[in-house]
Amino acid sequence: MYYRVSSNEQTLGASLDVQEERLRKYCNQMGYNIIDNIPYREDESAKTFEKRPVIQGIMNYIRKNKSRVNKLLFLQWDRYSRDIISASENLKELLKSGVEPNAIEAPLDFNSDTWPLLLEYRHNATTSKGQKTQWTVFMEHWQKENVLIKHQEGYKNVRISKHETHVEIDTNTAPFIQAMFKEVAKDIETPCYIRRKFARKGYNIPESSFLEMLRNKFYIGKIRVPAYKGEPEYYVNGEHEAIIDEETFYKVQETLDGKRKKTPKLSKAINPDLYLRKFLICPVCGCALTGATSSGNGGKYTYYFCCNNQKHIRMRAENVNEEFARYTAQLKPNKTVLDLYNEILKDLQSERKGESKKEVAALQNELSTVQKRINSIEDKYLDGDLTKEEYNRM
Repeated sequence: MYYRVSSNEQTLGASLDVQEERLRKYCNQMGYNIIDNIPYREDESAKTFEKRPVIQGIMNYIRKNKSRVNKLLFLQWDRYSRDIISASENLKELLKSGVEPNAIEAPLDFNSDTWPLLLEYRHNATTSKGQKTQWTVFMEHWQKENVLIKHQEGYKNVRISKHETHVEIDTNTAPFIQAMFKEVAKDIETPCYIRRKFARKGYNIPESSFLEMLRNKFYIGKIRVPAYKGEPEYYVNGEHEAIIDEETFYKVQETLDGKRKKTPKLSKAINPDLYLRKFLICPVCGCALTGATSSGNGGKYTYYFCCNNQKHIRMRAENVNEEFARYTAQLKPNKTVLDLYNEILKDLQSERKGESKKEVAALQNELSTVQKRINSIEDKYLDGDLTKEEYNRM
């Protein structure tokens, strides 16, 4: 295992202790045997291998102990080298000796013919003069994201060590999140109504948090890398397990964007005996009145009542509807409205008269033209310029 950090990077979340901890954890997970428990720690920022005594010590150890070393592991490729030329020469020597050098956070497949191109891409992506590498920036953003997503509905954070936490699915709340996404994806009920429906079941999420949750790609296993120094934000695959499949997630996005209009919304049939439901309000609390039909005393009876508390008001629908009809029958417009309506009718009548006069004038002009043609034909016939057959045809 090889760790390196320059003095000005000690506070960037990539210290020697952090690198060692992550490398040891990785080796334990993979079942690798660390043959030299004395870590190869190097506090040097030089780009070339010649000016780094620790990496030279590693190469000397490998040369003297052929076939004993299988892998040389480091955290990131920029920890190994930022100079593509010297890195390539050193890599060739290692591979020739049967040693696979690799970064555990950006591994290369040396069995593939494309690994030189991928290595060059890694170096080009991470090398910058006097600036933080893209991979270091990503790791910093990843750490920031872990802070920002400490409370994700459906997940829980489990601390593994001082420098690392692990996100796991919360089996108690994840089923509610999955059910919410599926309901919104159906595009039958509005998201706000679905949120309230689950709140009545005991799982309440604030409306703003609920809408943010529906947009969050964290639930399909993605991590957002924020924009940095002109570079746009992008998403990478996270190490946590997704609880929403991508098909359901993107159906939800289409629903929120209003792009899915093929599925009709379901609504209850209007009860003709309760046509004032939702239009009347409770005089006690101001909530809308609802209604229902109940059976009793050998018959069925329909009532309006407060949707918040039936004790506030409960009245027979038949009586309410009759009062409403009687009330509307008494409504009369005031004189100002009647005068305005009368003036509007006069204007419409004048417009129609003007249009009729224009139409009459046009028809009269057309009639005059036709009459002139008939007179002309008769004159030509009398003068002998037309035969009887031509005259009849015309």
